[in-house]
Parts: sequence; structure tokens; C-alpha cells
Amino acid sequence: MTASNGAGRPCRFCGRNLYPRVPGRSGPICLDCVRAGLRVIRDGADRRTPAGDVLAAVTSPLAAVCDFCGRRERRTFLGLRRPLLRVDCAARDAVICADCLDHAGDVLNVALRG
Repeated sequence: MTASNGAGRPCRFCGRNLYPRVPGRSGPICLDCVRAGLRVIRDGADRRTPAGDVLAAVTSPLAAVCDFCGRRERRTFLGLRRPLLRVDCAARDAVICADCLDHAGDVLNVALRG
């Protein structure tokens, strides 16, 4: 798999071609899906993307890895492993972790300010 800057590709989670968005290895994620994903991480409740697909919290620590960073766990300072919170869009076979959602939110905030 090669890296993609997302040019011309639809959002990995809703399938729309909206800007601004953050690129990922398997495709970009749009602002609306970042917001919905952060809400899922915050309270664990399922959310719908603007296209009607469901974003849900991943409950199994061995479920799919994040499409953006390739991780499913976080290593602590002492080398211990903890499961990484992830959000799944089963209809589009897309997964993103809490760290990548947070980073995407930061990137979009900078882009929208400037």
C-alpha cells in the first residue's frame, strides 16, 4: 500500500468530496467525520456520518488497526501496552484511532484559521 495525499479521493468515512480534509494512507477524512468521530470517542455513543453510515466505537482490542497510523495499541513510557480507542465505519471498512482523530482535529483547526 502506498501513501496518498487524498487528492481527488472521497472521505474514507462518508464518501463525500468535501474540503477541508486530512489525508490518510487509505484515503482522507473530512471535517464532519472528524467531529462525529471525536464525539464517539468522548461518549461511546454511535453517530451517523452525513452520508448516513454509522460510526461506532471499536470494542475489541484485537479488531482492525487504524487506517491512518496502523496501530491498535499504545505503548506507555514503561513499555506496557494499552488498547487504543478506535472508531469504525463498518459500511466503508474504515477505522481511525483516537490519536489520529485528535491530530486531524488539530490540523483542521489550523487550516480553518489560516
